[in-house]
Amino acid sequence: MFNLAQKQIDRLLAFRGYGNPNARFWFVGMEEGGIPNSNDLRIRADMFDSTEDLAKSHTNFQSHNMSKLVPTWRLMSSIVGRIKGEPNWWSKDFAREYQQNRLGKPGDETYLTEILPLPKRGINDWPYGELFGSPQEYQVKVLPDRRDHLRNEYKEALLKPEFVFCYGKGLRGEHRKIFDFIDFRSEMDDAIEWGSNQHSVFILTKMFGYGRLGFTEDFVDRLC
Repeated sequence: MFNLAQKQIDRLLAFRGYGNPNARFWFVGMEEGGIPNSNDLRIRADMFDSTEDLAKSHTNFQSHNMSKLVPTWRLMSSIVGRIKGEPNWWSKDFAREYQQNRLGKPGDETYLTEILPLPKRGINDWPYGELFGSPQEYQVKVLPDRRDHLRNEYKEALLKPEFVFCYGKGLRGEHRKIFDFIDFRSEMDDAIEWGSNQHSVFILTKMFGYGRLGFTEDFVDRLC
């Protein structure tokens, strides 16, 4: 289906994320969303550096439309706006403008990274059977390196992030392993866990999303 050379597969697995690792705001998810196909994966394998510009890199895809609000990216934009004191931080117009022009931009204030490098539609989706025999095999192969790299990337950052948002409640165990030098404690009726050191506040929260996932304006306001 994908017909990728080993060198291309290695480049896919080496992808780290979007934006600036020395940014003020880090967002750490599980994996990038999307429905992978052969052409899109080859674009990523052949054209993406290990860290990319979110908006610029997505112009390579036919589905590119950074003016369309993506729930995960909209919440990232809103969180940044709320912490910075933007008066219209919850509005769609603010989020759309931020998503298009600043989110995941090299040299700017956000860094979007993932525990796992290959994009897929959802947690139960498994389109990579020809690359890895099973999701378990995939995780055994890539998770140790990803955990170590993220931990070291934080420790080696010239400028430490002020805020590290790790989203996905089912991933809290992985997030704790990455940031194993932080003591986390539960708050907001276990909607979040948080901890801090002299540089950063680390927040483990539920998956970014609306509706049943509960990211209302009030919840984000309380969180921030």
